[in-house]
Amino acid sequence: MIIEIDFWADYGHFSHPATIYSSLTYPIPPKTAVMGFLGAVGGLASIEEYKFLNVIQYSVKINQIEGKANYCFNGVKDALPSIKNYQQNIKQRKQFYRELLINPSYKLFIDFSACLEESKEIIENLKNHIALFQPYMGINLCLANFEFISEHSSQVKQGSDFIAIDSFVTLDTKFEIEFDKNYSDIRMPMYIEEQRIFGGFSDVLVELNGKVILAKPKEYISIDNYNLMFV
Repeated sequence: MIIEIDFWADYGHFSHPATIYSSLTYPIPPKTAVMGFLGAVGGLASIEEYKFLNVIQYSVKINQIEGKANYCFNGVKDALPSIKNYQQNIKQRKQFYRELLINPSYKLFIDFSACLEESKEIIENLKNHIALFQPYMGINLCLANFEFISEHSSQVKQGSDFIAIDSFVTLDTKFEIEFDKNYSDIRMPMYIEEQRIFGGFSDVLVELNGKVILAKPKEYISIDNYNLMFV
């Protein structure tokens, strides 16, 4: 079962998992951010509760990103070393800049087939626009909203010729560069374990304006008028 939703916010930031004060943002929500969003929808407060979502597959299409801007934030100096007895020493602060996406909007396709039984409440909440915790566009400063669009069955197709892909494509896929488009390659984590251990990184190519990528995938999924690759 594939669930299609629209996901948007005024601002967004998707940090690289290896950093605390990440300055740069991913242009699209990585799978781990989508897992966190689904955990908020289902009221799952910790990684231990929603780690069953590691087995989902997802695809994302950029609807719009109006740009990026750098903003100054206040943080805690030496954030991790200052934690003692589960409390943080906040006497020393520092300022840091963080890149925010402006008016990001995405179309998410989430394949729950591998964990359908465990995800029933999440799927029902998505359909009824219910979130038990506040959804974020990456970080808690960027409040997000969502809308359920449709439920689909997957139709895997075999690729033999170049076709227009509406989502990202994996970097091991043959693709053609078109000079009127703006591309970026990114490496995203595919799963998260307890103590925020990330792994299973996947390299994908994204068209930053939401335009199609001309590619020759071995397999892709066709949903309505969209040709998508899932990871």
